[in-house]
Amino acid sequence: MRARARDEKGASVIELVLYTPLLMIAMILTIQFSLTYLAKQSASAAAREAARVARVTGDAEMGRAKGASSAASLGKGLLMNPEVQVARVGDNMRATVSGKANQLLPFFDPPRVTEVVQGRIEQFQEDGAP
Repeated sequence: MRARARDEKGASVIELVLYTPLLMIAMILTIQFSLTYLAKQSASAAAREAARVARVTGDAEMGRAKGASSAASLGKGLLMNPEVQVARVGDNMRATVSGKANQLLPFFDPPRVTEVVQGRIEQFQEDGAP
């Protein structure tokens, strides 16, 4: 019995050395996924705001300016180098916000996120109008 206990001495240290890198990789991937998800949510909110302003005012440039300010202020840096485009497509306004998520490791390119929101341009109609 004593000989067997002596043979297993140090096994837990070896297991720790083997499992620690796997645990660290799993943690890093989880954090990077979370940063990408948050960047996508920030881009989505900015695209919704840009589309809302463009739909209400009918002015694509005003929507683009609002989308750019929203992308810069939402999340304080979750979306890096945001690009906002708003265009009229028939009776609709389409807002596209894209950028890069924060990167955790310097030697991997950060994922690019893009969100598109489209909605009908709002028009005032008097009561009784068809």
